[in-house]
Amino acid sequence: MKTWITAVMVLACTVAGNAAEPTPGRTDGPEGSEVGRGGYPHYGTPGSLFIEPLFGAAAVDIEFQGPGDDSSQTDLIYGANVGYYMEEWLAVQIGYGYIAGNQKASLYSAGIRNVLRNEPFNWFMSLDAELYSPDAGDSHFGIAPGVGAEIVISEKLRAGLQYQHDFIFADDTISINRFTARLQLKF
Repeated sequence: MKTWITAVMVLACTVAGNAAEPTPGRTDGPEGSEVGRGGYPHYGTPGSLFIEPLFGAAAVDIEFQGPGDDSSQTDLIYGANVGYYMEEWLAVQIGYGYIAGNQKASLYSAGIRNVLRNEPFNWFMSLDAELYSPDAGDSHFGIAPGVGAEIVISEKLRAGLQYQHDFIFADDTISINRFTARLQLKF
């Protein structure tokens, strides 16, 4: 009886060992997707650069700590982000924006972006650390979370809208609400 049990166990181990290893086959995914068989049909190749010009409106609200006139103005903003998609859903980016008109301030930023893909419409969230540098006055550090939506026009081109609220850390209360239109070109 022991011989039969040993023979069945050896046979089962041999069959299981041969069955666990897949036969060679094709991978239809992009380069770098050779895990398993068939590739990843909904994801592009990671590691792409992008440039994203932007244009829109920035509502700057300043509440002074001491006595003084509080300021609230809406001016034009323009700039660009340059970034790198580490994966199709995660990117790092640096950017520059300029608030024109009466406010005249530069925004230097660096941050991350998380894209929720549902083509042809994508949703994204971003978080930037930034330096708020008005033409007159001191520069201040800030955090700018944002949300947006974009339409995938082609594999290399996306157009979208974004809202960001800037929390500027200063003695005076400074907040900026940015509404921008963007055009993203991937390389």
